[in-house]
Amino acid sequence: MSFDSIENDFADNLPDDVSGRPVSEVLVEMAEILRQAQSVLIATHVGPDGDAIGSSVGLALGLKSLGKEARVFSGSSVDGRFEGLIAAGSVETVDEEGASCLTGQFDVCVLLDTSEPARAGVLEGVIFAPGQKRICIDHHLLSGEYSFDSHLAVASSPATACLVLWLLDELEVTVEDNIARALWLALATDTGWFRFSNAGRLAFQCAERLLEGGLDPEELYGFIYGSRSGQKTRLWGRVLLEHQLALDGRLVWSVISRETLAEAGAVREDLDGAIDLLKGVKGAHTAALLSQLDDGSFKVSLRSVESIDVERVARELGGGGHAKAAGYSATGTAQEILDTLKDVLNKELDT
Repeated sequence: MSFDSIENDFADNLPDDVSGRPVSEVLVEMAEILRQAQSVLIATHVGPDGDAIGSSVGLALGLKSLGKEARVFSGSSVDGRFEGLIAAGSVETVDEEGASCLTGQFDVCVLLDTSEPARAGVLEGVIFAPGQKRICIDHHLLSGEYSFDSHLAVASSPATACLVLWLLDELEVTVEDNIARALWLALATDTGWFRFSNAGRLAFQCAERLLEGGLDPEELYGFIYGSRSGQKTRLWGRVLLEHQLALDGRLVWSVISRETLAEAGAVREDLDGAIDLLKGVKGAHTAALLSQLDDGSFKVSLRSVESIDVERVARELGGGGHAKAAGYSATGTAQEILDTLKDVLNKELDT
């Protein structure tokens, strides 16, 4: 299923959020840039989720099938749950010093699943080096001016994986085997295994396209969600044990400190998915999980249970994301961060 085969209502109503041009035109432009390149660096945002990793690896494998040198770099480690869906070594982890050695070494840099330069972490300087040709593929709401040679941003897409799939079709890459597995990881995790509100017709059409590659959804589900370690189970238990309500029960929140993480013998990646436990608290409109980082600051994850747009809340606090799932970083004590969040969220709840 190429982009042109998608039903007309999608094709007619999916303009690129940056230029306003039809997505098909941007895909042609982007594909030509990649055809001309021999070496491609692919990067995504800090703390990469399934969509970020799966889309990056899927694109890299597709470009390699065309004879390109394509390498995926990240300043963060990859969630262990994804290891069964991508080959070992698919993502190269680099620190600031290692990233600096990559500057100017690639014909094209591709930034995936974010349009924000700072979100590229240690790879920001590589991607945005003067004279570096760069493209971006993203499905988040935009908030500023961006400098890319080609930029595809479609917030109505359920995952960046769908945009990568269309690009690979434009490049006439056969999407099967490991490419399909990587993109399935991306699409399935960003839609909560097709349970979230972004799992509409477009998500299922892309899923159908990937299933044509011979995937076994039950096997893939087992890799991602089928089991969890004892440490992760204890940590999730603490998330529930420590939860509290605020704003007349409309906000449910929990805090995981560095000490709690250590007591559980867990790693930070073990918190992935834990916030969905809080969404089930009856009467809550919004769920928030504050997790303390090594430097003492906090990562704040937000989920909308009702019609609250948590992306607007996160953006006001320096972050971003989607209407139903967003987040931001904050400094201060957990109580100070919570008080600020409640002030902003209360305005959103009253609108």
